[in-house]
Amino acid sequence: MRCEDGHDDAAYVLGALSPAERAAYELHLASCSFCREAVADLARVPDMLDRLDADEFARLLDPSLSAAPPARGYRPAPPPVKAFPVRMLSTVAALVLIVVLGGGATLWLLRQPEAGAAASGPAVAMSAVEVNSPITATIRLTGTAGGTKVEMLCRYAASAKPYTYRLIAYGPDDQSEQLGSWTPQPGAEFPMQSVTHFAEAGLDRFELVRFDGKVMLSYQPR
Repeated sequence: MRCEDGHDDAAYVLGALSPAERAAYELHLASCSFCREAVADLARVPDMLDRLDADEFARLLDPSLSAAPPARGYRPAPPPVKAFPVRMLSTVAALVLIVVLGGGATLWLLRQPEAGAAASGPAVAMSAVEVNSPITATIRLTGTAGGTKVEMLCRYAASAKPYTYRLIAYGPDDQSEQLGSWTPQPGAEFPMQSVTHFAEAGLDRFELVRFDGKVMLSYQPR
């Protein structure tokens, strides 16, 4: 089993996510045992990296490199680091690349869709329930093997009050799933990424709801 948000575990541990992305990923962690296990594994990585010298870094990135012959006065190496699962080793290599390359290019590669994954749909504007709504939002859907990835961007008028809002997905038979909650700042933008277990074809609607239950925006995929 593989989580669609699994590529964010290394960036989360390194602190490379934006505040909004970090908040969304922590919300995702509450319901994803796979990602919680990955983050728990990665908590040991900084200590492992501290124990690697430059040659060991190089061999981690390219195991085909042979060790250099010992020089005069060579001191025995410290005890070998305990073996990690294959998934851990591959993630460590990704972390090393992030450190070496500054993070940007590697994180871009980590975020690329898997081969055969459904292409992202266009960003579509959600409909305001009332005229002159102080909130506007666009939403983009991408079908995945385990549900639907949801990307939302909200914009708030300077006159908007800092209420707490929730994004709720509705599926067959009016089943619902909350995808996130947040409190925006007036005049600001708020991006959010989440995943619903509802398949894209089974989604009935999305609603952006105020803390008191009032529906502010809605979107029907079909």
